[in-house]
Amino acid sequence: MDKIRQKYNKIKRKMINGPENWLVFCNKKLGDISNIDGSYLKNFLLVILVSFLSVFTYFSLESIDNIKYQPAKTMQVNLVKRNIELENRIRKATAGFPIENMTRYIAQEDEQTAAFIVAIAKKESNWGKRTPKRNGEECNNFWGFRQKRERMGSGGHTCFDNQRDAVKSVADRIKELIDNGINTPEEMVVWKCGYSCDAHNPESVDKWIADVKYYYNKF
Repeated sequence: MDKIRQKYNKIKRKMINGPENWLVFCNKKLGDISNIDGSYLKNFLLVILVSFLSVFTYFSLESIDNIKYQPAKTMQVNLVKRNIELENRIRKATAGFPIENMTRYIAQEDEQTAAFIVAIAKKESNWGKRTPKRNGEECNNFWGFRQKRERMGSGGHTCFDNQRDAVKSVADRIKELIDNGINTPEEMVVWKCGYSCDAHNPESVDKWIADVKYYYNKF
């Protein structure tokens, strides 16, 4: 029992004297720091500053080199070559007709395709004066073109999204026919008849060929 009491008193004395001992320790350490030579402290701080600047400069130069030697990204622009001479001929021939507004798009095609575009449009719609509609809205279809789409106009004709779409779609079909050997107004009558003209009036077939041929030869 006495041993336990002695141990308790010893711990109690340490707890009471603990804060005083801690204050003495702190004062001693602070005193040691305050006694450091001023020139030594300056040199120490200077070394730290120089080290920081060296590291900062190194990484800055690395970043600049990466930017300097990074391959430049080139922007590719697809420019459409304009055939001004053909454009002027089409515009002059179609002046005052709705198809005149499509002149620039038509003239971007090769001359044979452009000639068929203009000639067929003259025969099928009088260059845009007789065209299919969709709920009163213009379909931009000047060629009697029938290709199944989500938007279809009167008479089962295709409704194009805009004039550029119209010219591009018709031009693609004409070029497909030309590639298959259909490259004269006489052969291009398939545009009117389909695979066979047997069910059509021979006079109307001949008239279609003659009218298309007349305007085709102008271009």
